[in-house]
Amino acid sequence: MVEMQACQCNNQQLGKNIDIFGIVTNGKGWKFYQLTVAGMVYETLLYSISNLSAILGILHDLFQQCESAIRPQEE
Repeated sequence: MVEMQACQCNNQQLGKNIDIFGIVTNGKGWKFYQLTVAGMVYETLLYSISNLSAILGILHDLFQQCESAIRPQEE
């Protein structure tokens, strides 16, 4: 969470107010986090590596959200 807050602070200094996403894993278990611009924190349940399709789906969605957040705005 501290790293996510530091990332959010750096982004705000650059004029980017976007949600921050985090992942914690030991390789067997995966948890996903979201720190919103408003300061709310969301945490998923623990996903087991045996549920690989769910993990890959979450990663795919997370990367799409990150890409859309950093894509330059069209004028």
